[in-house]
Amino acid sequence: MVKYLCMCFSDTSEVFCMADKPEDQKKHSHLVRIITGSYNATYQEILEILAVAVMIVHIIMMFMYHFMDVWQLSLYNVIATAYYSYCYGTVRSGKVAKGYLLTFLEIIFQMFLTVFVIGWSAGFFMYVVAIVPLYYYISMFVMNGDDKIFRPMIWSLLTFISLMAAYLLGRVYEPLESLTMVQTATAFVFNAFLSFQLIVWMSHFFVLGYKATLEDLEDKNASLDVEASIDPLTKLFNRRTMEVALEKALEEARKTGELFSIVMSDIDFFKKINDTYGHDCGDVALVGVAEILKACVRDGDTVCRWGGEEFLLLLKGNRNVAITVAERIRTRIENNIVEYEGAQIRFTMTLGISSYAPGYSLENLLVQADENLYYGKEHGRNQVVARKPQVTSTVQ
Repeated sequence: MVKYLCMCFSDTSEVFCMADKPEDQKKHSHLVRIITGSYNATYQEILEILAVAVMIVHIIMMFMYHFMDVWQLSLYNVIATAYYSYCYGTVRSGKVAKGYLLTFLEIIFQMFLTVFVIGWSAGFFMYVVAIVPLYYYISMFVMNGDDKIFRPMIWSLLTFISLMAAYLLGRVYEPLESLTMVQTATAFVFNAFLSFQLIVWMSHFFVLGYKATLEDLEDKNASLDVEASIDPLTKLFNRRTMEVALEKALEEARKTGELFSIVMSDIDFFKKINDTYGHDCGDVALVGVAEILKACVRDGDTVCRWGGEEFLLLLKGNRNVAITVAERIRTRIENNIVEYEGAQIRFTMTLGISSYAPGYSLENLLVQADENLYYGKEHGRNQVVARKPQVTSTVQ
């Protein structure tokens, strides 16, 4: 038995190994971090700890009843220690629900046995009340809150029925062994203390588990938000995200007068790349352009894939700032070489600029940037257009 307990503690200590943990986490034991919630322990780890704790309690009970000369309960606690050793192995092997059922059956059985041997007043019945929170913990975390929401209530009802049956047993039959007043008080206080601790710690772990579930849900929601805002190919922001950023920039400009500019850009003859080398090559080119755009803008600027081979940049600053950034991008792309299946592919980009001025709407800015872009497309490509030349006509 002692050998098996040592093996249990040894196995549990493997879970507590911190060789791969950061230095600041090594300052505290794994158990302390589980209790404080700094480490999100699995329900299996928590129930393993509980099984080991119960084994220790039964060893203490074994000696306590031995000194009280209650050999029946002393012997039973030897058997119960071995029983919980088996429960520990069951939980450790992943059969958590089975380990939970075995625990429930043992506590109910020991309640009846204790009442039969030393009477109701020893207080063992309090353990039966204390395991009720465990039903809800198991239902929430082990069974993942499945659709059988009344299962914990049913188990609680069965527990109450068992409790009343044990109470009637204590009222009808005289116990086999008579304890002194001091012994009865000792057993009652011992059982009350441990029952209270069981309620406290199961409630504590329930709160920690619920908190961890909420944090995990928040992380997943944040991940989904990121995925919804990012273009899957280029990893730039998508059009929907850019529209939100444009609205914020416009609102800020109207409030504070802070200037911003928009750069609409389009890869020249992109269709020819797709037709000549295939769409996979086109995707490689788009990814390469995205990397150049991100490298050329500053902190606080926003870049998105507007659609197809079009990209939109939201830049802080006036028209001159936008021209500088756009020209940097145009030059980098002109000098860039895309390698695909042994072929070296060059291409250029045309960029159109518009800058905020009082009274402008987003539609005005986008239309102006688009018109400047297509003016550049129609007049040679591979250029930055901030203003279309004014066309004047002379009447003869």
